[in-house]
Amino acid sequence: MRMRFSVWDTPESEQVLRAMWMEGSSAALIADALHTSRNSVIGKVHRLGLSRTRRKPKVAKQPTRRSNVVPLRRKTAKPTKRPGEPVPFLRVKWFHCRAVLDQRGKDGLALFCGEPKTIGSPWCVKHRRVFTAARVP
Repeated sequence: MRMRFSVWDTPESEQVLRAMWMEGSSAALIADALHTSRNSVIGKVHRLGLSRTRRKPKVAKQPTRRSNVVPLRRKTAKPTKRPGEPVPFLRVKWFHCRAVLDQRGKDGLALFCGEPKTIGSPWCVKHRRVFTAARVP
């Protein structure tokens, strides 16, 4: 009869765990040293009730005040097309109508309508009317 051997059966492994944990080593590093899994180390730390009392205090970064520093402005989305102009397949944004036109772009890919879409629909007002009116119950 063969018994399964656990890494935690030896007192040395628990001593190594305690020492490395108090030094601030990560669970993954301890697991590599003990040839076990990270989750096994975390479980044992939890069962032993260990905590890291010697943590280094976090030093809050003090804001620096410089009079010559200009704050960065957020980039705003500039319209890349005029309203009503078809949008190439690879340039479609989340707000463009997804109605595919019978035209092709310079790259040979399909063109989308490009008008602003309505809320809750992938199409603009015009195409939504066209596509939903064509349904037969």
